[in-house]
Amino acid sequence: MAKFDHLKETLYNFYKNNSHLGRKAIYDRFIGLGAPKRTLNRWLVKLLQNKTLDRKKGSGRIAKKANPTVRKAIKRIFNHKSGRSQKKSANSFNMHQTYVSKILKKYSNIRAYKKYKKPLMTQLQKSQLRPKCRKILEKYRGYNFILDDESYFTLSHTTLAGNDRFYSDNIQKTPEIVKNSYKSKYEEKILVWIAISPMGMSEPYFRQQGMAVNRFVYRDEILEPFLLPFIKKYHKHDKYVFWPDQASSHYAKEVQDWLFSKKIEFLPKIINPANAPKLRPIEDFWEILKTNVYENNWSAKNVSELKKRIQLCLKKMDSNLVQKTARTVQKRLDTVRRYGYDAL
Repeated sequence: MAKFDHLKETLYNFYKNNSHLGRKAIYDRFIGLGAPKRTLNRWLVKLLQNKTLDRKKGSGRIAKKANPTVRKAIKRIFNHKSGRSQKKSANSFNMHQTYVSKILKKYSNIRAYKKYKKPLMTQLQKSQLRPKCRKILEKYRGYNFILDDESYFTLSHTTLAGNDRFYSDNIQKTPEIVKNSYKSKYEEKILVWIAISPMGMSEPYFRQQGMAVNRFVYRDEILEPFLLPFIKKYHKHDKYVFWPDQASSHYAKEVQDWLFSKKIEFLPKIINPANAPKLRPIEDFWEILKTNVYENNWSAKNVSELKKRIQLCLKKMDSNLVQKTARTVQKRLDTVRRYGYDAL
């Protein structure tokens, strides 16, 4: 009836100024304006009886299934809870699931949200996080941070946002390759190492599945041939600090001795925040790279094809975006120092 609200208001104003006219005259006038017959008759009867078209407070059908008590109970079931099923809740109140959804939407501010993924920190790690960020800022303010990290790439990546859904107007006609996600029980994968800084990114290092990155591999196959040339190329004449994560191989005695011998300033393990991936923007770098690699649900037939795809996406990646991402380290540290990790 909302589309006739203007006509309803016009009828009331006309009747108010022309109450001496008969019902038939008013009816004929408004039928010509496009008013529905049955609705117009009902309005005229209401005008003649009550002198108004306003609905009487408390009138209308009484809500039986979703009275205020039921609505309150439904809101209590869902508010600040997880794992609740609208269908099961609807069955317990002898109503349809869509009715429960309507109640939550119309009579409350309760909405469904996706859970945030956060690292599980110990109480000690939480208590040390803000002081460590403060120490890093005090010691390395004005420095360029060089971040390195490893990440695994599988032949397919169906868990990536957008790759786990498909669209169809008839699922029976949808090709099998579109509606099914094929994955072997032990899917092949490849490890990729890279370093980024506000000046750019290093050459990538690839390692086959099943071959662990121990302290000697990290020193002889990664730091020596990849990190050192990157530092010499981009950070020869500026202040920098190398920030690895807290993996045991990264702070092994052999690795630290090598870093000292090459006069590479690195973040001491004692002030390196544990289990705080959002502090290191290289995590965002991996997300961008994987989105590009697996765009449009791309998948590789073998590891060699996957490696070529990663190399191609790295070449096409916007260097300004990488540098801009790496520059956020100081800001992230300051945010955690001031407001805690949840502020990121």
